[in-house]
Amino acid sequence: MAQLLSPDAIDFGAWMRSTEVEVRVHKASAFLVELEAEFAERSPTARRPEMFSTKLRGAIEFRPAEVTAWAGYSGHRKSTFTGQVALDLCVQREKLLLMSPEMRPQTTLGRMARQAAGVARPSTTLLRHFAAWTDGRLWMFDHMGRIAPEQCLAVCRYFAAELGGTQVVIDSMMMICRSEEVLDEQKQFMTDLVRLAQETGLHVHMVAHCRKPASGADDRRPTKYDLRGSAAITDQAHNVCVIWANKAKAAKLAANPHDEEALALPDAVVCVEKQRNGAFEGPLKLWFDDASLRFVDDRITSVQPYSLIQGGP
Repeated sequence: MAQLLSPDAIDFGAWMRSTEVEVRVHKASAFLVELEAEFAERSPTARRPEMFSTKLRGAIEFRPAEVTAWAGYSGHRKSTFTGQVALDLCVQREKLLLMSPEMRPQTTLGRMARQAAGVARPSTTLLRHFAAWTDGRLWMFDHMGRIAPEQCLAVCRYFAAELGGTQVVIDSMMMICRSEEVLDEQKQFMTDLVRLAQETGLHVHMVAHCRKPASGADDRRPTKYDLRGSAAITDQAHNVCVIWANKAKAAKLAANPHDEEALALPDAVVCVEKQRNGAFEGPLKLWFDDASLRFVDDRITSVQPYSLIQGGP
């Protein structure tokens, strides 16, 4: 079963560091090994961890020592989408920590189990198989409610150093920073997150929110410039991906489930707004399966269980 990290069971104090900038000066030749690695040839088939279950495959990699911001309007399935990202990374044997102070661990795991099984109600047998499969791949931070930025960073350091972690999902920034109006706190936290990633090699996924348009309607796709709070989120993150649900389509289908024009529209769009160390930027249309909570490539794509699931639903 996915291991729980509890602030009551582990003393994270030893992993809390000062946020003061550490000055490190080295002669350039000390980085020869890293320099050679930058130019080393990679196999055409070799890839770093990615989201393989949607059109994001091949579009963006979740490289070590980077931070990815996942943003969108409230209620536009950011947590559901990043849960599928997490599942894909676990399949690739990444060691991933999910920090979601807004939801109980069993709620988050329930969503991921549905996505893995491809059905709305996985059987008890399947749930037990899924729980066993998560061992050595998935950890959950067992805490509800806001946590201080320094404690969040300490948990990440502990996960990297003691458990060999490679990926962390923090859902969301508003549960870490006291207020979206306290811009200096957000800026400092992003600075610390980037430094954390560089020092530990972790890839940190941070969920953030977008401001609703002045009109109050969320039928316009947001961009990286619509994130709530400090501009440091997009400025300092290596990658920025914006998730948008097509609620206008949902409204049309609620009125007429057989509206072919509406059915042809995507259910969601994920847009790679920024990718500092990758070539692709742009929007990708996706469809959503309500039963499995899975995002798929197109309207006719059938949802199949992940290969990790044995014995059917």
